[in-house]
Amino acid sequence: MRAKRDLLDNLAVKSEEVIQIPISARRYILGSRGVTLQTITHETSTRIQLPPRQENHNEEKSELDYDEDEEMMDVKIEGDAKGISLAKEKIEAIVNNRVTTRVHKITHIEHHYYPLISGAHNAHINQISNETGARIYIPPFLSTESAEGYECSSKDAISISGDKEAVKKALDKIEGIYEGLKSNTTTLDVNIPKPQHKYLIGSKGSNLQEILEKTGCSLELAPLSHPSEKVTIRGIQNQLVVALQIVMDKASSIRVQTLDITKIHKTDQPLEHAKNILKYLWNRNKLKKIESDTGVQITVPKGPALEKAVVLEFVGKVLEEVENARKEISEIVKGLSPNYFAVATIEPHLHRHIIGRKGQNLQRVKDTYGVEIIVPDEKDESPDILIVFEGKEGEEIPSDRKKKETYIKDVLEKAKTELVKAGQDASDFATQTLTIPVRFHRYIIGPKGNTLNNITGGNDAPVSVKFGSSRTGAAERSANAEGKKLVNVPISDDIVIIKGPTDEVERVVNEIKNVVDNAKHIEIMNSYTEEFTFPAQYSAHVIGKGGAHVNRLKESLSVKIDIEGGAKGEEKKTNPGENVKVTIMGMKSNVEKAKEKILDLIDKLQDATVIHLKVPAEYHKSLIGAKGRYVKRLEEKYGVHIRFPKTNQANGEGEEDIYAQKPDEVIIKGGKKGVNDAKTELLELLDYEKDHDHSINFKIPAKYLPHIVGKNGSRITEIKYDTFTRIDLGRPEILEDGSEQEVANVVIHGTKSDICNAQEKILNIVKELENQITLTIHIDPQHHKYLIGPGGSRIRETVANVSGSEEKGSQAGVVKFPRPGDNSDEVILKGDKELVEKVKLELERLVEEQNNLKVGIVQIPRAQHPIIIGRNANQLKEIQSRFNVEIQFPGSRSYHDTPIAEISIEEIENSEEAVKIIGKEENIEAAKADILSRIRYVHTVNIPRKFHCAVFANGSTIRKLRNEFHVIVDHGEEIPPEKNDLQFIKLNDEASIKENDLENESSLSKRDYEIFENYGEEVGDISWNLKGEKSQVEKAEVYLRELIEEASNFTHTGHITIPQQYHRHIIGRGGATITRIRTESGCKIEVPKIKGDDNVIVTGSQRGIDEAYRLLNDIVERAEKNIH
Repeated sequence: MRAKRDLLDNLAVKSEEVIQIPISARRYILGSRGVTLQTITHETSTRIQLPPRQENHNEEKSELDYDEDEEMMDVKIEGDAKGISLAKEKIEAIVNNRVTTRVHKITHIEHHYYPLISGAHNAHINQISNETGARIYIPPFLSTESAEGYECSSKDAISISGDKEAVKKALDKIEGIYEGLKSNTTTLDVNIPKPQHKYLIGSKGSNLQEILEKTGCSLELAPLSHPSEKVTIRGIQNQLVVALQIVMDKASSIRVQTLDITKIHKTDQPLEHAKNILKYLWNRNKLKKIESDTGVQITVPKGPALEKAVVLEFVGKVLEEVENARKEISEIVKGLSPNYFAVATIEPHLHRHIIGRKGQNLQRVKDTYGVEIIVPDEKDESPDILIVFEGKEGEEIPSDRKKKETYIKDVLEKAKTELVKAGQDASDFATQTLTIPVRFHRYIIGPKGNTLNNITGGNDAPVSVKFGSSRTGAAERSANAEGKKLVNVPISDDIVIIKGPTDEVERVVNEIKNVVDNAKHIEIMNSYTEEFTFPAQYSAHVIGKGGAHVNRLKESLSVKIDIEGGAKGEEKKTNPGENVKVTIMGMKSNVEKAKEKILDLIDKLQDATVIHLKVPAEYHKSLIGAKGRYVKRLEEKYGVHIRFPKTNQANGEGEEDIYAQKPDEVIIKGGKKGVNDAKTELLELLDYEKDHDHSINFKIPAKYLPHIVGKNGSRITEIKYDTFTRIDLGRPEILEDGSEQEVANVVIHGTKSDICNAQEKILNIVKELENQITLTIHIDPQHHKYLIGPGGSRIRETVANVSGSEEKGSQAGVVKFPRPGDNSDEVILKGDKELVEKVKLELERLVEEQNNLKVGIVQIPRAQHPIIIGRNANQLKEIQSRFNVEIQFPGSRSYHDTPIAEISIEEIENSEEAVKIIGKEENIEAAKADILSRIRYVHTVNIPRKFHCAVFANGSTIRKLRNEFHVIVDHGEEIPPEKNDLQFIKLNDEASIKENDLENESSLSKRDYEIFENYGEEVGDISWNLKGEKSQVEKAEVYLRELIEEASNFTHTGHITIPQQYHRHIIGRGGATITRIRTESGCKIEVPKIKGDDNVIVTGSQRGIDEAYRLLNDIVERAEKNIH
């Protein structure tokens, strides 16, 4: 039968025909890996073309998704008439066997009848399915509000699937139920508070099913996001009241209260603040703890509800428990005012770097500042990190409200700054989102994740790749758990998100796109088939020993190869002109590649050529190379075999004496082109060897060999590379007396010009060594340290200056000083004669210069020494460098070693203030002036001890002097007085308060007025030592004098009790009244701001306080008269 088909295929006239089949049948015709389609084409000798798979078409559908009007596709069949007919039969048989299900959609039934048609727990539908054998699907019920004005589509319609008869029976039964419901059911509406709706529904609609089962009635409720409170009961008239009773019982069994935390705090953005509070409560498990303690369920808002207000819902069976839970949460929220929160905006992909390994970075910030930090899940794509002030254990927080707010704000700002800085440090990151159909994700991931690991670099790679399904699901769960709205997250399984360093992200995106581009063609390309023939005599070569060659092609290209009649590759006798057929199936590119490789091999076998070259035997070793390196490279490059004669030189190369060769003959075997190219390159190499076969032989003093070779051969290797030569250095010959000859032989191989260049370099080294001399000079040891300099810097600089070269090699070993402690004055100079002479003169000049140096003394107070030296001695170094002097402070190691010519010993003896300056006289004077300009000015101001506390003002005066005047204050060894207690003096008698001021009984009386003396009887002064720049110290003194004068005027404090209801009269509009009283009395007046505090404090002279009291009394009396 197969032979007949082949004959028809070759002789019959070719034609083509197009048939249509359902798209859903495509995968069955194609078969696994295209096997079914290949079988049909093979058996019918036809070529069948299926259209490419549509990107948005899903062939993996359930039976319920099929429709009678399913989309069709064209299939083109090419071949002879008989083959086309046979192929059509096979395709139609597959379609009839696979696509037998019929589907009917009911679109005219209103949604509110769906629950009644289904029955409780789908009882009605299951019964109809069992009776008819059809499968029935009823979509979820749409609420009245959702379905209003809604036209039912096939997607939301009732679906019936099965064979034609079963579908018709099921349809008739459903239509009968529907007609009965339309005529026998009615509705009853009732309003029930919205928070209780979800409890009417129950878990997964259990309560709805219970009511439907007991009464045959359905409940219709608006979506939870809809504000409507209406509940519609639908059913038979006599069951509506029963259903209503069940609904009311379930509604009343649950106690529900709400708390709108959006309204608790007054702020510009109440909703955002409420959301932040909710995040904090959720993150710190506050809600769960209260739920556990009270047994009350607390529900947080989700989704769109969060965009209006943050309303917590408290649900329980006992009203008292619900109220307690609500109250406890309310108290917690009241304590979380807006100033307790801050937000750090940082790109989401940087969050894991801020958190650190195992949260170490985040925990450190929390512990340091006493804050709670809430980092959103990276999958949420939110940049906002919430920082909440909690305070550290044992931390003292100011009790004053303003100070407390300032303190908290400062802590939050510091924590925020540290987080933002951590984000900036790791900001070289990028994110890209690709939309790739989910069916291609497996190609990106690869077996066991190997493909993805190869793209990214493995688990430790800095770039991460996340796929849609896992990403969006986790993000939704995280957002719902924290009561947030998921923002900017496309809910799609097709997305692929790549995050990491910018360059890496770009690379990974490109590689993923390449993988996807290739994968898009796999389905169709895997069905591609090529057939061709080749001469049978080459079959064994194509298959290889034991099938090795053909198996290697199969594995490397993932194709199936069938060679007719020679699977094992045995040698068979073939007739001239006999061919074998090869069938290759797989991806088109791989099939073509495999075909190309096989045909290339055939071409090589047909193109085999052998040539013989004449090459003198003395060049064989050079052409072969070490371990056959050169000849193997030629063989691999041109695909040939090169054979050298089996001689001592080539014996180690592993070559076989296959052909009879002459000693000067080289054989090249392979394809014609490869043989010719290899011959050309081999002859060029021979010409090169002949050209480089020149050599020169000369002698050098043997003692210079180590210098020519260099450390580890570095110097001679450099000469070889620079001159492209081979250099052989001989060892000195041993004379008859056993001594070594004083000369050594040098042989250089290469071109004529190169060997001359190499010889010149070697002889230059010899000449340089012959010019070396060693010279000893005498220098006083006291100058050695100076000449060497810090870390040898000065002597290196000296040699570099005289040699004119900055290279370290030219300076090394030129000058050698004796070791410290040897007390030797011998300094050895070694090197080129000219260089040594120059270095000697320079050293002598420096010594002479040192002998002429002067020493100056400047007296600096011991306390000022650190100021001159500066941090890490930076300021001292700057002065020394600028004036080219050396400065020695008392206590330094070389202080007493410094010569003090022309300076009397008494000037520095037992002095801790004498600082030595060594250098030229003009430089010494300039350095002195600079140092003296840096000494801090000190001035003392004596303040009476009794005014000290008033002037000190709890340290605020000290801070102002430091911050505004840049002046530091101390009291030397004196102990400042402590703040003295106020001494009560009875001054509110008739002499102090006029009789007529109290004639009328008012709210003020003698016992309401008390005077305290601010200062005790303490005498004497305390020294305030001011240190800083003179001009600033003078300004600071003026300021202190003003404070002393003020303190001397404010000698008393009066406490006047005035009911708080009169305080506004005392202050007056815009503070005008209290300003007038202060001006007329010359006193300070403090009106309390704390509720319930009636004590008005007046500070000033005794006379001024009496005057203030009189003025205040007048105001209060007038206010009383107006009230009464």
